[in-house]
Amino acid sequence: MRFALTNGTIYSGHTIFQHQAVLFEDGHIIGLVPDDQLPGDITVLDAKGGIICPGFVDLQVNGGGGVYFTQYPTLESLNTIRDAHLQFGTTSLLPTVISAFQDKILETITAVREAMQQSPSTFLGMHLEGPFFNLEKAGAHDTACIREATHQELDVLLEAGKDVITYLTLAPECVEESVLQRLVESGIVLSAGHSLATYDQAMQFFQNGVTAVTHLYNAMSGIDTKQPGLAAATLDYGQAWTGIIVDGEHCHPYAVRLAKKMLGEKLLLISDCAACVGSDIPFTDFGNFKAYYRNGRCETEDGRLAGSALTMLQAVQNTVNMVGLPLDEALRMATLYPAQVLKLEHKVGQLLPGSAANLVVLDKNLQLQQVWVDGQEVTLAQK
Repeated sequence: MRFALTNGTIYSGHTIFQHQAVLFEDGHIIGLVPDDQLPGDITVLDAKGGIICPGFVDLQVNGGGGVYFTQYPTLESLNTIRDAHLQFGTTSLLPTVISAFQDKILETITAVREAMQQSPSTFLGMHLEGPFFNLEKAGAHDTACIREATHQELDVLLEAGKDVITYLTLAPECVEESVLQRLVESGIVLSAGHSLATYDQAMQFFQNGVTAVTHLYNAMSGIDTKQPGLAAATLDYGQAWTGIIVDGEHCHPYAVRLAKKMLGEKLLLISDCAACVGSDIPFTDFGNFKAYYRNGRCETEDGRLAGSALTMLQAVQNTVNMVGLPLDEALRMATLYPAQVLKLEHKVGQLLPGSAANLVVLDKNLQLQQVWVDGQEVTLAQK
């Protein structure tokens, strides 16, 4: 059956359309047509004057629905996480595995592979955040798991994670040059994070194949005027895909605006969300520490940030209302740009002929009204 989503302002990716409809069939976008040229044999869906855009794409999802993926690495967990984030407009994501021992990482790879086969437009691969970090910037990660990347471990991970591990956060200054080069050649997106790299080191890494930066400003060397670090190099270089957590906790709105001025279309939204999204659990117990959810924060008992309680819907709302960026750019930061990081913008993140019919409808106040995945409408509990 063919559908036409009409009566809304369409943000297709690069362009804004009025008086047009999004046509989709069999889970894929057919195209955009003027409202007065709709085919007769089509089911018309009313956006009620709202905003029609691609479904959100989140490159850093630790959990949701009360489940932390690293802790429970199963297909069932991933489906729970998916369902939780669909309630907030995220239709595509990278399940994220925080620093863990090799056997646990192998379990997560198996689960993500199953999920990718089941829902290929939703599960785009896996983000391995760690364990190759600088111990001094471990954040809430288990320091017992943090270790040096060796060729022996890569033999295992690259073989097991072929076509599954698509994004890897590491501290490049802690990785041997030959290991880093091997990772570059693997095709995995390499992102600098949890790092104490100097400015000069970071610029060298960018030149040698590190193409992204994880949660700008957080868990990294900063913008000290005498000893600038990774954050300063990221802003100066300006060409690395850079995720940022816009929750009002991880960085000040001014810092987001500064990053936008310096990075332009390379700055994108991530949630770095914890298990609390879509759940009322008060904390997650990791054994070595507990992550508490209180006052809009996800934090350790002593108040250190441990991921976030953010959704991509809130990230878009905050980017517009708190930071002051235009809506069309905020939407691109949550859709097109993260898809481009993975070179999947032909599949998700835009409303193009042949792309997945993953759609979101917002009202004028940026409240979620409709979510569609592969041409199927999601029942919204929080509408």
